[in-house]
Amino acid sequence: MLDLLASGLTDREIAERLVVSEETAKTYTKRLLKTLDVNNRLQAVLKGMRCGMVQI
Repeated sequence: MLDLLASGLTDREIAERLVVSEETAKTYTKRLLKTLDVNNRLQAVLKGMRCGMVQI
């Protein structure tokens, strides 16, 4: 999920890649932001990069 966010995909595009509904993709995004304790996608990606979870 974090890699998809790092790729700059929208929730709709993420849903298509994961073969889930757009609402499910939005839920995944919200849960990830909460888990990482960040406020937005950019902060999530940056935190993921710092922790070695995302490579660009």
